[in-house]
Amino acid sequence: MNCCNADGTCDQGKDCPVRKQRIKEVNDMYTKATQDIDPYVDTIGEFRTLLAALLVIVGLVMLTFAIWGK
Repeated sequence: MNCCNADGTCDQGKDCPVRKQRIKEVNDMYTKATQDIDPYVDTIGEFRTLLAALLVIVGLVMLTFAIWGK
């Protein structure tokens, strides 16, 4: 049973099998992509990046004060 029109849009309700299959494929792709991410490792990496950026900014401020400060 094909409930989609010639353009490929399914506009005949949420129980359309073609629409259900497309939604299932998108959901499966999303869950597969997010399974490989470890939140702890990702958070530690973000913290290290933030710390490195903060150290660079503090270093530049100190250098600026050393050159132009009185």
